[in-house]
Amino acid sequence: MNLSLAFDKFLGRGRDKRIERPYGIAFWLGDQPSFAASLSLALQHLAIQSIYFVIPAASAAAVSNDPAQITRFLCLSILASAIWQALQLFTRGPIGSGYPIPGTHTAALISACVLAGHAGAGFGGIGAMAFITGIVAMLLTFALGRLRIVLPNEIAGVVVMLIGVSLIGLAAVQLGLQPGGTPRGLHAVIVVVGAIILMAVIALSKTKAARLAVLIGAVLSILPALWLGEGTQNAGAILAAQPWFALPVPWVPDFGAITAAPMAAFLLSLVALKATATGSFLVMQRVSDASWTRPDAPPLRRGLLANGLGIAIAGLIGGAVPGPATAAVGLSAATGTLARRVVWFGVPLLVVLAFCPKLVGLFVLMPAPVKAAMLLYVSGFIMAQGCMLVTARLLDTRRNLVVALGLSAGVLVAVAPLAFQSAVPALASPLSFGAVIAFLVNLVTLPLVAQRSVLNLPLDAQAGSTANEWFANLSAAWGLKARTSHCGEQALDELIGLLTLRGVPQLKLAARWAEDRIELGLSWQGALLPRSSGRPRAEDLFSSPEAQEGFAVWMATREAKSFSQSKSGDVCDAKLVFED
Repeated sequence: MNLSLAFDKFLGRGRDKRIERPYGIAFWLGDQPSFAASLSLALQHLAIQSIYFVIPAASAAAVSNDPAQITRFLCLSILASAIWQALQLFTRGPIGSGYPIPGTHTAALISACVLAGHAGAGFGGIGAMAFITGIVAMLLTFALGRLRIVLPNEIAGVVVMLIGVSLIGLAAVQLGLQPGGTPRGLHAVIVVVGAIILMAVIALSKTKAARLAVLIGAVLSILPALWLGEGTQNAGAILAAQPWFALPVPWVPDFGAITAAPMAAFLLSLVALKATATGSFLVMQRVSDASWTRPDAPPLRRGLLANGLGIAIAGLIGGAVPGPATAAVGLSAATGTLARRVVWFGVPLLVVLAFCPKLVGLFVLMPAPVKAAMLLYVSGFIMAQGCMLVTARLLDTRRNLVVALGLSAGVLVAVAPLAFQSAVPALASPLSFGAVIAFLVNLVTLPLVAQRSVLNLPLDAQAGSTANEWFANLSAAWGLKARTSHCGEQALDELIGLLTLRGVPQLKLAARWAEDRIELGLSWQGALLPRSSGRPRAEDLFSSPEAQEGFAVWMATREAKSFSQSKSGDVCDAKLVFED
């Protein structure tokens, strides 16, 4: 029974925070847009998701030069993304965040796949390592009881911003601006600038078309791009050679092909994988809830559990590791279209693509400048959401250090990728290296910032103002949120007033701050406080002294994460815990 209660507390949907609809949202989570609107919005997501097809294609190229095998791997990877996307949409049971987050392929594992290819692992070996990575990801979800300690807002924000940087890197590849690439000419620049201007104008038009700004802008830019000679050479012949229907045959995981270095690279990528998923979930939490002040843990845990399961399934069928399409999340945030129905429409669209190589080729053969324009347009929204995550809490010196070093490390890899590819290929991506550095800095500095303060307080006429001044100074020094500070001061007011009325002469206050929470301790001589009123009523204020005290305890503890009491001899101790 205790195990069942613990499981429900950790993952139970009844523990989810009640959310409020934000102003200006076109379609909220449970809204039911029309069939046409849902399909068009799902196609817009698909246009963004298709840009990431380059990731499994690049991974497959490190393993084989056979176009048939690369196409097979890409189709299996798209199928894995569809499964991942469906898992996240579940609104019942212990798996799935319930957030409308499209799935795609993550750039965090490109280096690991390249290492596996060079080691001769083959697609079966990559599948085996991906399966193990998914199982470890699921187990880590249960190990991370206090998720905000190891993956706080700052790390999630850094990762989201580095996703934006990675998208800009992909745009640079499309334009031939990467090291060793051949830059495209003036025509490509004209297409990119024109497409971005077109998307921005449509987005600002305040018409129904604004929700489809990226898709419409991309489609309208294709013909000018082709006219300016920016299409793929022999695109017609390449597309004609692809069949309309082909069942992608899974690769059986080859556990005998696992070697140490690639496996280590896969496992190291878990930091980036979990932080990327957490960042996407937090972005969706922020934009879908007008009353959002702090991360809501149960949906995050269920989402991370579904994330690990999706990775394991991808390994079993032999596809690339899936993850959230953060660019599509940013697009939903930018257009205010957050309905689950839209993302459910996207699931069969991905399945159809996985079974239709000709349609896959159609997306892959989209003119490179148009792809670059889509990436550049969406990356800005992604980085803006990352900035909001980073600044959700006041940035003290330690949090600034986590953000600064994580971002610096990620941008360093983006600026000098070749040096990292030759020295530490397992971390040769801005996302992976920046996430690992931010994660390590956070863990190493955590023990250095836990702080305590004690106040011996005579319960006289000045007790309330003295306690409030003491706690206000601590809130400023420790960088607590304004809401946390207010809740702590209110709790002290109520409990000091109650103990003063009892005639308690002296109170010992203790405060301990440890990154994501503030603990308030009270010690006094006398009787324990009464239990909080289960269902407080206004009549309690004019009822018996016991009812009045119960009401006061409810007022003091209603915003606390937990409240406990104990007694040793004549000394009573009470502890309140507030999340910051």
